[in-house]
Amino acid sequence: MKTKLFKLLAVVIVAGLAIAATLPNTSVKDKTANNEVVFIDAKGKKFDEVLKQFKGKVVYIDFWATWCGPCRGQMPYSRKLHEEFKGKDVVFLYISFDRGEKAWRKGIEKMKIQGHHWKPDQKQIGEINKRFKVQYIPRYMLVGKDGKLLADDFYRPSSAKAKKLIGKALDM
Repeated sequence: MKTKLFKLLAVVIVAGLAIAATLPNTSVKDKTANNEVVFIDAKGKKFDEVLKQFKGKVVYIDFWATWCGPCRGQMPYSRKLHEEFKGKDVVFLYISFDRGEKAWRKGIEKMKIQGHHWKPDQKQIGEINKRFKVQYIPRYMLVGKDGKLLADDFYRPSSAKAKKLIGKALDM
C-alpha cells in the first residue's frame, strides 16, 4: 500500500512540474528594502520580444556583468539617473552577460540596481552580439517610446548627455 501511494505521489509531483514548465514565462517581481527589482524570464525569446513589453516608454539599456569593473563603476551613476526619471515613462533594462545566475543576482542586490533585469542565455547573447556588435561592456542603448532604436552606442549614466537625451526622448 505504501509503495503504491509513494508511486502515485511521485506521478502527481512529476505531472505538476510538467504542467508548470508549460506555463508562460512572465516577469517575476522581487522586492527588497527600498529597491524594486523585476527579473525578466525570457527563455527562448528574442531581444525584440523582450522590448515589446516596454512599448510606450523610453528604454535605457545597460549591457553589463558583475565581473566588469567599469560596469560596476557606472552603477552609482545609474542609480542617480534612475532616481532622476522616477515616475516618468522611462524603463531601465539591465542585460547581464554573466554566466552564473548566483553571481548575477548577488551583484544586483549588492549594488542595489533598481529596474528590469534580464540574463539572456548564451544563444540570446550571441544574437545580441551579432545584431548590435556588442564587443565590449559596459554598453548602453536607448530605445524610443515607439520601440525604435534611437542609439545603439549611447552615453554612460555618468554623462550629462545621457540625462539630457533621455529627457528629449520622453518629449518625442
